[in-house]
Amino acid sequence: MSNPNEDNTAQLARVLQDIEHAAEQAAGWLSERDRLVAEAKALGGSHRQIASRADLSHAADAALIKQQAPSSATPARPGR
Repeated sequence: MSNPNEDNTAQLARVLQDIEHAAEQAAGWLSERDRLVAEAKALGGSHRQIASRADLSHAADAALIKQQAPSSATPARPGR
């Protein structure tokens, strides 16, 4: 017969590992969103257009664009 405490500990370890994996994925997607927001702004997108699609408030959109601007001032071109 298995020990319920050991089963619980093993299950908890698996769930914690899944949480860590999900957090890594979420961070990657947020980073990609931030990059795309900056690229959209560099291509002439308005704060309103960008914020509505990125699920951001206008203020958060503006802050994000300002934060991303130095590293993303010009969009990357294919072949470069």
